Amino acid sequence: MKFYKISLFLSLLMAVCVPAVAQTEMRFSIPFNFSAAGKSLPAGHYTVVRVCGDNHAAWRIYSGRASVMVLTNSVESQQRAHRHSLLFSHAGGVYSLIQFWPTQHIGRDLPSPNAKQVLIAETDEDVEIGAE
Repeated sequence: MKFYKISLFLSLLMAVCVPAVAQTEMRFSIPFNFSAAGKSLPAGHYTVVRVCGDNHAAWRIYSGRASVMVLTNSVESQQRAHRHSLLFSHAGGVYSLIQFWPTQHIGRDLPSPNAKQVLIAETDEDVEIGAE
């Protein structure tokens, strides 16, 4: 009976989580090394997928060689429709993932792993990469 209850629970969990995950999977080819949530990741082909949950805050960014889990905040853009994309900050020769857009008007913002303020020089730029 205990095995039956565990099997039923796992089946229901899969029935709820798998369709939600399938709807939010995005694939990207990133041509440069970058950091996300304080972790350095190599250039390569990455998949971004929402981790099952009601609040949409936890996401996984992974490739065959590297993986990172990130907690995000919701960001809205009612004026501009976004394509599936990643937005990087490029400062001091380092690319840092700062946002991604799984839908046209609701994106995900990655909090900075460091709470210190940084002055960004005029030569710094943001780089956006669209989904494959």
